Amino acid sequence: MNPKTIILTGEPQEGKSTLLANALEKFSDMQLAGILARGLWKNDLREGFDLIDLASGQTTPLARRNPLATPGTIPFTFFEEGMAAGNHALDPSRCRDADLVCVDEVGKLEMKDRGWAPQLAPLLEMEHAIHLWVVRRELVEPVSRKWNLWEPTIVSVNDSAALTTLVALIRNKQ
Repeated sequence: MNPKTIILTGEPQEGKSTLLANALEKFSDMQLAGILARGLWKNDLREGFDLIDLASGQTTPLARRNPLATPGTIPFTFFEEGMAAGNHALDPSRCRDADLVCVDEVGKLEMKDRGWAPQLAPLLEMEHAIHLWVVRRELVEPVSRKWNLWEPTIVSVNDSAALTTLVALIRNKQ
């Protein structure tokens, strides 16, 4: 199985989710599913994330910075409500009719079989959909191996034409 997969990549806080949000505005004619993690900022520091269900438009608090987090650990506390909303948005039965399924993001939690990991393999079985995953640069290869993403199309947020490229790729894969 080799669904149409695009990976949007870059370093942390380089604007991957912002670029994804800007691209999604171009697809009002498509049926969207999945999740977008909108970053929240306070005093120039990432404060947390709100999760947006792309099918319904519903926003749910996902995570907030944990001031007691130790170095080297995930610096956010994830809310049960946000995780439940994300799992609901990524449920294959809700995504089955989508043209584009987005997962923002596939990261360290998923590499440890947590977070959105349980939903990813079933989503990839939906071959008709375009799959767009947001993945940190350092995790592109490990994520690709873990979910057998053979030759995904990779778009770097640092490419000056990234938005145009992303929109064109999605339009051409339809």
